[in-house]
Amino acid sequence: MSSTDRETFLNLSVTTLVVFVDDTGHEHFADYNHPVYGLGGCATLGCHLEAMIRRPWKAVRQAVVGNPDAILHAAKFDASRENIGVVVNFFRTQPFARIAAICSHTTGFIGIEPPDRQPLRSVSLAFMKRIEHIAKWTAFTNMAIVFESSDRANSLIEEEFANSKFTLDGQPVPIEFYFMPKSTGEPALEVSDFIMHAVGRQVRHRIKGRNGFVPDFRAVFHNVDDRLASFIDITDVVCEPTKQSGQHA
Repeated sequence: MSSTDRETFLNLSVTTLVVFVDDTGHEHFADYNHPVYGLGGCATLGCHLEAMIRRPWKAVRQAVVGNPDAILHAAKFDASRENIGVVVNFFRTQPFARIAAICSHTTGFIGIEPPDRQPLRSVSLAFMKRIEHIAKWTAFTNMAIVFESSDRANSLIEEEFANSKFTLDGQPVPIEFYFMPKSTGEPALEVSDFIMHAVGRQVRHRIKGRNGFVPDFRAVFHNVDDRLASFIDITDVVCEPTKQSGQHA
């Protein structure tokens, strides 16, 4: 995998399917208050990245904090009614794909080795399946997957995805992986942060025994074309070739 600073190394063609990825939780469920681990984010073709994600998200920044270049964090977001409305409108009107796979301390793992890799391994496989779901509706020639850089997790992510392959109509698709720091201010990474914040809240909602969907999750994954949304909350994993079950949006 390569490290990239958005402008120098991330060279996308108009037919590149680019996927920006953030995580939520900890791969060992180390956070007692947030016992989940998930990967997810947003995707679009290179030719649509500016129009569908970058420019509209800069307009969100402008509306929320008065600066189109300010970096937003979902966990520190000023959730006033007006600000929430701006973000909800962004997710409901921009036709980019949004995907996520997540598990929690309540997920059952059978046959996944080594045990300390169960969450990451299961989520990484399920995440690639989410990409398959949205990719089958998209005409693309190659793929770029851009992870938000993390000192803790980069080496683990690199190891899990090192042998990932993707085929389209039986033919292999060139795929490149990148790490990009949050400090670049890449709007698509911020959008992925907001997506995964909503996903984490939804799973905590489920763990507490509550029904239905939390509002920010609905804003991200509902009221959008089904071809643009793919989510799984993994409840059980059995090590028979990629057999998984869970709650889908």
